[in-house]
Amino acid sequence: MFFLSKRRREPGWLAVSRHQQHVEFAHVTRVTGEKPVLQRWFSEPLPGAVAGGEDPLQICLKTFAKRREAKGFRCTTLLGEGYQFVQAEAPPVPEAEMKDALRWKLKDLCDIPAEQAVFDILPLPEGGSTNRAQQLFLAVANRNGVAPLANAFHEAGLGLEAIDLPELAQRNIAELFEDENRGLAFLAFGENSALLTFTFRGELFAFRRIEIGAVQIAQASAERREQLAERVVLEMQRSMDTVDRQFSGISLSNMIVALPPESGLEEQFRNALYLPFEALDLSRVMDLSAFPELRDSEAQRRALSCIGAALRNDEVKA
Repeated sequence: MFFLSKRRREPGWLAVSRHQQHVEFAHVTRVTGEKPVLQRWFSEPLPGAVAGGEDPLQICLKTFAKRREAKGFRCTTLLGEGYQFVQAEAPPVPEAEMKDALRWKLKDLCDIPAEQAVFDILPLPEGGSTNRAQQLFLAVANRNGVAPLANAFHEAGLGLEAIDLPELAQRNIAELFEDENRGLAFLAFGENSALLTFTFRGELFAFRRIEIGAVQIAQASAERREQLAERVVLEMQRSMDTVDRQFSGISLSNMIVALPPESGLEEQFRNALYLPFEALDLSRVMDLSAFPELRDSEAQRRALSCIGAALRNDEVKA
């Protein structure tokens, strides 16, 4: 997403995802015509409060770098907050001038000051109204939020070459499940929220964050769980209606879902959604043979973002 250097190193990407109590690592390699291979997947404990104020992530990364042969990898990490996606029309300028032209528009599009913003451009796939100008997503982050991440990797001697976003990590996985020339909906539950994405030909064209997560569902009573499921379905129906209107040229084939246990959502989907759906099974599209624990659907749900970030495709992804 946000590129920091261009050094060529070991094949594939090593993704690093910070959680409250640990840091997760996933290393994926890709060869054209073959399933991506999950080469490494593990976690390191995140230390608690540290004397002197040193960043716990930096300490964890230094420990990882000392214990493992890590310095040859290209690393990416996920920015969990402090960023925005905004949509804009492509300005009528040459491609080389596109970023400068869009920077002038940032003050009207988001609340991150333009002088503090770092951003990247993601063209939306064709499929909307033919009368509309080319539409773009701008992924915008505050430089003050990106800099500490970059510094933590630098101090550990690791090659952080890109910073990714959860929406794009999920897009990377969705691409593997797409039918040719058909769009795909993908609903995945994180611990504190769910993310619904829509992709076409490997590109993100719409998404919705639903503020209901796996923890909320797990702690709910049976009656409350049913209410939460109804809210999720309503949000999804609204999103699908919007997609149908704005991207009438893209036909959705199905939906992949990564649901928390006993959510009750499967029955709700059958009754309320027109789109067929199937549970996430990464083993269909990736070689996970080195990690038999990932045969479990709940383990896949929890590992989804980190593995998705490691699925970067250098040739075609932002």
